[in-house]
Formats: sequence, structure tokens, C-alpha cells
Amino acid sequence: MIRITTIFLCMLLAAAAFGRYRAEVSVRELREDIERIETSKVEEQREIQMLRAEIAYLENPDRLSKIAETKTDLRPSTSAQRVNAREFAALFGDEEFIAEEEAPAPEADVIRNALAMALVTDAQ
Repeated sequence: MIRITTIFLCMLLAAAAFGRYRAEVSVRELREDIERIETSKVEEQREIQMLRAEIAYLENPDRLSKIAETKTDLRPSTSAQRVNAREFAALFGDEEFIAEEEAPAPEADVIRNALAMALVTDAQ
């Protein structure tokens, strides 16, 4: 009887030792995974910063204006080149738009009342 109990306890102890070993290995592997992920995260953040800096450089208005001056014959528009919606429609022959009557502009007090109502609604 003592021999069976001793064998059983030895087996139980061996199983517990094996379980603890597997747990330690698992924890070590998870820590390595976390370290890899954190390293990857730092690298990705650096990459994002580099890309943002590159975008800022590429979108720089001074740089773009220099390119526009050297590569194209584009110039800022003048007031003579600007047209309103009706003139634009007339240039492209949109008869429906030209024929539509323009709604009269609301009176100033109507606009003030609408703004006041919006402010009251926002305050509530």
C-alpha cells in the first residue's frame, strides 16, 4: 500500500513539475511575443512619422508653386476669368439652369431671426 501511494505521489509530483515547466515555457514565449509586437509597434510608428514628414514635404505650397512655375504655364486666375453660375451655364449651353428663376434673397431680419433661433436651440 505504501508503495502504491509513493508511486502515485511521485507521478503526481512529476505531473505538477511538468505542468509548471510548460507554464514557464508558455509565459516565456508570450513575453517574447509581446516584445516582438512592441518592437514592431515602435518600427511602425517611426514609419508613420517618416511618411507624415514626406507628405508634409510633398504638399509644401512653396515646393508645389515652384514645380507649377517650371513645369506648367499655369498662373493664378484673374478677376476677368471668374464667372458666376449663370455665366458658366451660358458658356456650356445649360438652358434649364439659365431659365430657372433665382429665389429672392431673404431679408436681413429673417436671417438674424434664424441665427437667434439656432443659438437658443444650441444653448438648450
